[in-house]
Amino acid sequence: MKVYIDEAGRWPLAWPLYVWLVIPLKKFSTKNFKDSKKLSEKQREECFSQIKKLQSDWKIIFATWSVSHKQIDKYWLTKSINLAIKSWLKKLAANYNNPKSISTFLRLYISTLVIDGNTDFWLSKDLGITVETIIKWDDKVPYISMASIVAKVSRDRLMKKLHNKYPLYWFDIHKWYWTKLHYANIKKHGISPIHRMLFLRKLK
Repeated sequence: MKVYIDEAGRWPLAWPLYVWLVIPLKKFSTKNFKDSKKLSEKQREECFSQIKKLQSDWKIIFATWSVSHKQIDKYWLTKSINLAIKSWLKKLAANYNNPKSISTFLRLYISTLVIDGNTDFWLSKDLGITVETIIKWDDKVPYISMASIVAKVSRDRLMKKLHNKYPLYWFDIHKWYWTKLHYANIKKHGISPIHRMLFLRKLK
């Protein structure tokens, strides 16, 4: 089996970062799945529902793994993503009744990790597994597109909830990225409990 991986929210100033992993189990139509950035919010929500249906029909295995701002501050981005992916694989191995050794599970069941981008997050070294990386695979491989869609939808839904909790920062407008509005709100109201200190140490 191949595991297809994408993430959303690597560079924003506030929590969280989402990692999404998908394993196709059966053949199905992938024509509706494109890079999440090329879909409208309505189209992403529709695709998200289709992906959930594919999971319930056992045509795919998928999981969303969130990485908190505190973990990012502690481990930085690359290691945080590395730990998120390994945690999910360990959980998957346990579900296959093979919890003694994740390396044994990978050798028996997982042939390759396929990651959008130009880094393998040290996974080939840590896990001894083949890792394929290429820039903009989320626009070329539908399984990566599916990963990007679910990661984006999951993050956007949480963003709206956090805007209601921290309305002074207007998270729903700047999407947690470094914009003039975001910077002005941080300067005015201070750093919120969900901001990443990794990027804001000079403002503390």
